[in-house]
Amino acid sequence: MAEARVVAASPRPLTVARLLEEFGRIGLREGQTVLVHGSLSSLGWVAGGPVAVIEALLAALGPTGTLVMPSHSAENTEPSTWGNPAVPEVWWPIIRSEMPPFEPAKTPTRGMGRIAEAFRTWPGSVRSNHPTTSFTALGPHARAITEDHALEEAFGERSPLARLYDLDGYVLLLGVGHDSNSRCVPPHPHASHRLLLDSLA
Repeated sequence: MAEARVVAASPRPLTVARLLEEFGRIGLREGQTVLVHGSLSSLGWVAGGPVAVIEALLAALGPTGTLVMPSHSAENTEPSTWGNPAVPEVWWPIIRSEMPPFEPAKTPTRGMGRIAEAFRTWPGSVRSNHPTTSFTALGPHARAITEDHALEEAFGERSPLARLYDLDGYVLLLGVGHDSNSRCVPPHPHASHRLLLDSLA
């Protein structure tokens, strides 16, 4: 959404203070481990943009909380399977041989939004070493969540999602629906009781 339309649709700016208030209202608490999926433009106009959103989230969780976001990079896949957009078949060999390799500190996110991309480079954050479906985390549990992300386990038992369930983690949807929820199918049979925080829109 163009910024002018976001401004026109926003009755007043969102600020760190107001976001922090809203996060508390929907149940975000200090010490929680929270996976956040978000769309900045869907929130309305934010003074400070993605930085303000991240600062408010970190303030809500406090020093004992852990913040997690998806940092997927789908371009590191087989180009013959691409559909959004598809690329000409004659390009496939070039892409296969010339695509820069995945590097957690350098490879940007794709389709994750401005909040997740800003969080990927946030000071102190750590990113899992999966070339297509990595996650970034910051907080006391960040390394435990991201350190053993198996190549064959995008969302399975050896993925950050499984570690989130082990930690009784929560999911917060900021202006997005469940279709943005990282295929968050519970890997444990009793995980369905975990609270899913309401979307903030």
